[in-house]
Amino acid sequence: MFAQFPQHQLPPPPQQHGRLPKRIHRAPKEPHHRLPVITPEDTILKFHQLLSDGALTLHHDTFRSLFKACRVLSALEEGRQFHAQAVKRGVLCDVFVRRSLVRMYAKCLACYDAHKVLAECNVPDVVSQNDLIIGFINNGDLETARKIFDGMAERNVVSWSIMVDGYVRHGLMEIAQDLFDAMPERNQFSWNSLISGYLRCGNVEVARGIFDQMRPEWSVITWTAMISGYTQNGRFKEALDLYLEMQIAGVAPNKITLVSILPAVAQLGALSQGRWIHAYMDKMGMEADSILGSALVDMYSKCGCIVDAVGIFEKLKHKELSAWNSIILGLAAHGRGREALCFFSRMQKDSLRTPNDITFTGVLSACTHAGLVDEGQMIFDLFTNHYKIIPNIRHYGCMIDLLARAGLLKEALELVEKMPVEPNAVIWKTLLSACRIHKKVEVVDRVWRKIIELGPQDSGFYTLISNIFNESGRWDDAGKVRRKMNDLQVRKIAGCSWVEVDGVVHEFLMGRESFHAQSREIRCVLYEMENLIKLEVYNAEQ
Repeated sequence: MFAQFPQHQLPPPPQQHGRLPKRIHRAPKEPHHRLPVITPEDTILKFHQLLSDGALTLHHDTFRSLFKACRVLSALEEGRQFHAQAVKRGVLCDVFVRRSLVRMYAKCLACYDAHKVLAECNVPDVVSQNDLIIGFINNGDLETARKIFDGMAERNVVSWSIMVDGYVRHGLMEIAQDLFDAMPERNQFSWNSLISGYLRCGNVEVARGIFDQMRPEWSVITWTAMISGYTQNGRFKEALDLYLEMQIAGVAPNKITLVSILPAVAQLGALSQGRWIHAYMDKMGMEADSILGSALVDMYSKCGCIVDAVGIFEKLKHKELSAWNSIILGLAAHGRGREALCFFSRMQKDSLRTPNDITFTGVLSACTHAGLVDEGQMIFDLFTNHYKIIPNIRHYGCMIDLLARAGLLKEALELVEKMPVEPNAVIWKTLLSACRIHKKVEVVDRVWRKIIELGPQDSGFYTLISNIFNESGRWDDAGKVRRKMNDLQVRKIAGCSWVEVDGVVHEFLMGRESFHAQSREIRCVLYEMENLIKLEVYNAEQ
């Protein structure tokens, strides 16, 4: 029955009473007197050895250790057998044994077994009921979890927090909010859970309102959740501003915080801030694992420092798939397609790293930016036939872009027709751009009809088509495009850019010159630069 567990050397038998060791995966406090780590497998194997030798006295602690081992291993059947022996020995009257049993069943998602154990108690304790609620929530049965919660004779703050988090995890934010508002007292877990839930739903303003209400009880988890939410919702400047507030508040960021803020730094191109974060890691002795290392590689490559990105990658002790993807995508974005392909070849030699759809996108992008048509077609066949990755719209988009940039519009259109997925507006825009570059006006009408069917709200499509028609002398058609744009009430979205100066990121919005505090001085400098450029052009012409 236990043959699946490794038969490695067992620890020495206990000296007193034949008890099982209680320590499972727990590091010793004194490093000078290290004891062998007792694994869950060891605990169960030792139980059977001692039982067969007749040297085991079945204490309450014995069953607590066994149930904990089964919980860690998700060994449900073994746990049920130990449960039967516990009933036979009459040890379930002990509240700690019962808690361990309930927790084991809940972890193994055998919630009704756990419920039965509690039902046999005259007065179920709050801790066990909380574990049972967690089990039902993890099993997706919120209704039963709520019934148990409502039926509890006594609830503590953990009970409320678990239930709130259950609703949050299932996206039921309105119910979660109502329950949160009804809590007699709140802990950080409930606050953090609600903030994270609203951020996942994209409701950043509500999440920030709750975050501000927590003041001054913010923990590093709270700060990290809000920073991560800003980043994931594309609000990079606010993410960086909040990270700086966190520094001023004297809260030390952890690895998760840095992984959350680095993508925002990358998108803003805030190289000084990125280097500061990297220096902070070195100062704190924070080793760049694959996830943090990947974020650093991505940050340096997007900030234009591809050499630094490669250096970080090469120093990583364990190069997981995410790190390989980051360096391949970074090299691709810098137009260093052949180098990206070399890194992909290195990755292929590492048998433990099987490429995924992100790798597929990165390698195809590398071929696209470097104009490697033949290599791109080989890569496409390799991923679809050898790695059995089903191409998605982004992969087809890369291939169509590759062919279109090379002037192979006929082949690009054929691929569009063969695609098993419906081409989106981005693909049609790619073809339009190629038509303009390669003067293939005859293809524009067909693409224009497809775009009309999609009815995109991106003004760039209509502007591009109108310009193509104007350049080819089709004034009437250009006018029709403009009228269509007005009929659909398509408006150009204001552009936004960021500039980092002396470690401070400045945001500029198109059409809002007065938005920046130094807008007047900036306009004067730009005006002066414009005049200098005109003067240089005039002198060159003379």
